[in-house]
Amino acid sequence: MANKKLLSALFILMASVFISGCATVSKQPPVSTKRETYLKDICARNNVSWQWDQVAQVVTLKYRGAKAKVLVGSDLVLMGEERVTLSAPARTVQSAVIVPPDFQSKVILRLRQEASQKKGYAIPKFRSIIIDAGHGGKDPGAIGRTGLQEKVVVLDICKRIKKILQQRGFKVKMTRESDKFVSLKARTEIASRAAADLFVSVHANAARVRSAYGFETFSAPDLGFVDRIATQRKINEGLMFSNLSIKKNALNVERIVSDMLYEHKQSESKLLAKQIGQKTAKLIKAKNRGAKKARFYVLRNTLIPAILVEVGFLSNSKEEKLLKKKTYRQKIARSLARSISDYAKGTR
Repeated sequence: MANKKLLSALFILMASVFISGCATVSKQPPVSTKRETYLKDICARNNVSWQWDQVAQVVTLKYRGAKAKVLVGSDLVLMGEERVTLSAPARTVQSAVIVPPDFQSKVILRLRQEASQKKGYAIPKFRSIIIDAGHGGKDPGAIGRTGLQEKVVVLDICKRIKKILQQRGFKVKMTRESDKFVSLKARTEIASRAAADLFVSVHANAARVRSAYGFETFSAPDLGFVDRIATQRKINEGLMFSNLSIKKNALNVERIVSDMLYEHKQSESKLLAKQIGQKTAKLIKAKNRGAKKARFYVLRNTLIPAILVEVGFLSNSKEEKLLKKKTYRQKIARSLARSISDYAKGTR
């Protein structure tokens, strides 16, 4: 009997605590925690305007001409010129958008700095770069009259580019660093796994008309529906999405991320190919054959801004002679690295 009375007393005590606790709960929406912040609050503090498309689940931020797009449900943010990954996904709580603690430094601060570039600020568009030395191993690529192989020339140039870019503070990864064969498929997968910002494929040209010469750049044309759903692109999307915080099987979110990445890549690649071509050709004193569109495999199936450069024609005796020289290869590497670095920093 005593045990029953004790249990009854405990039950009454617990119930009274629970009821009194519930009575003190506010009916207002939960306030921001120290680790997360309401988007409306952080924007108000920083004078950043924002608009939320609740159908597409995309928030557009604007500050004095600078723009960023935040995908609710993902940790991905596109800042016009670069892709930013947050520490956690932006999410909603009672119809309010909540952002993670690093949103201030990674998004808001960069928006304000980008808007202030004219006052001396420089925000790199790219920080991590994939350098792709064409061909390799069993695939020699183009071969000049004297036997000079494309795979040898471009590997040497790419190693030099890597060294220079690293000295300038960039993170650089090469698809191959020795004379080995790497499939086109594998090259695009390397780019997708690396969470890089830019893909630059380096080649040497050849033509039936041996008088052809000069430097040229390529970016991918706009892709049709079939290309957009190609098997390799889907594989690469899976590899890239694994680096992002996206709810499993969130097909709508993945589709929106895919569209955002595609639009970003197409606009950036076109501009990049034009500017890299113009500046590099001028620096190495070569003919600029212009920026062109091409459906090269590595351009179609990479998801980040991507260009392919042809440093010269091995089929042209004069350019083959130049490409044999280490001093000329160094000149090409230095000029390409400078062009990439200047573009990344917004310098014309």
